[in-house]
Amino acid sequence: MIEFLKELTTEFRLVTPESFHEKNRKDTVVYPYLTFDFDYEAIETNVEGFYIDVDVFDHNSSYVNVFKLEDELKTHFKDHRKLTDELFIRFNFLRSNKISTGDDLIKRRTMQFYCKTDWRKK
Repeated sequence: MIEFLKELTTEFRLVTPESFHEKNRKDTVVYPYLTFDFDYEAIETNVEGFYIDVDVFDHNSSYVNVFKLEDELKTHFKDHRKLTDELFIRFNFLRSNKISTGDDLIKRRTMQFYCKTDWRKK
C-alpha cells in the first residue's frame, strides 16, 4: 500500500506540486491545490482496484484555475500506465462534480479516478 501511495503522490505532483494526501497541512496555502485519498477493493489474486478521490480547491471568484487543473489531471492520467518493480498501475478518469463551499471565493470540484493495480511481488 505504501508503494502505491508513493507512486500516486509522485504522479499528482507531476501535474501540480501543490498535491497532498488527505489534507493540505501547509501553514501558508498556495492555490490552486489538490488533495487526494483512496479506497480499494480486491479484484483477484495480486490485483486490486483503487477509487481515487481528488478535490481541487482555488481561492478565486471564477472556476478558471480549477477547470485548468482538472483538465491537466485528465490529460495526464488519460490512458496512463505506470510500471515499477513493485506494481503495474492503469489509470482511468471516472467523473467530476462541483462542490458548493458556501464561500464566494473558495471554489472546489471533486474528481474520481480508478486504478487497476497488479502487485508484481506479492
